[in-house]
Amino acid sequence: MKTLKTISLILFVSLSLLACKSDDDGGSDPQGGEGDFTAKVDGSSFEGLTGTVKAVVTDNGAGQSLAVSGGTSKSENLQMIIQGFDGEGTYQLNFTSIGTYSYLPDPNNPDPNTVVVFTTVGDAQGNYGELKVSSFDGETIKGTFNFTGYNLDDINDTVGVSDGAFNIKVSDQ
Repeated sequence: MKTLKTISLILFVSLSLLACKSDDDGGSDPQGGEGDFTAKVDGSSFEGLTGTVKAVVTDNGAGQSLAVSGGTSKSENLQMIIQGFDGEGTYQLNFTSIGTYSYLPDPNNPDPNTVVVFTTVGDAQGNYGELKVSSFDGETIKGTFNFTGYNLDDINDTVGVSDGAFNIKVSDQ
């Protein structure tokens, strides 16, 4: 579990750094994708900021993977990674294709050791949510998602992610 937390923290910090990166003239972030990314986290609205929204499809040797993510001004992050991605369809979020919600309890203290991570990785047999891709043309991806995330430090602490929706221009990593 410690290894999984470390991997999740690395993903979160990497995404956070990409999301916060900007060019010298104050312009838009060339690393962030274009599009919309919204959800509800335990009933509260989550809206991905411009420059933090990203969708990437990669070839992992055994097929394709999809990563869809977004971040907020409150140092929150939602991310789904789908293994075996092959276009439109419904993908279960569980142990291998994961959903995560993470946040910094104190956004003024960016210490990665304080990140709180909720993930669908709770039990290898579990099915904790799904991501539905309704449209994918290689350039833009559109869909919905929902999942239950389990706190990596306390499996009894959960978060419900519902009404998730995205419509994002796919980035080149």
